[in-house]
Amino acid sequence: MPPTMKPLNNAELRRFEARRDLAAELLESIRQMKAGKIRTVLIPAVAKR
Repeated sequence: MPPTMKPLNNAELRRFEARRDLAAELLESIRQMKAGKIRTVLIPAVAKR
């Protein structure tokens, strides 16, 4: 999470999740991967395992 963003409270999170279109998000992510527009994010604690 970027440092300028604050966590959502429960009500805000429910509203956010209710408006999401997961199918469209997944389709867009597949299109980006196929186009080579991906980034790898390494998390040190996970990378050690």
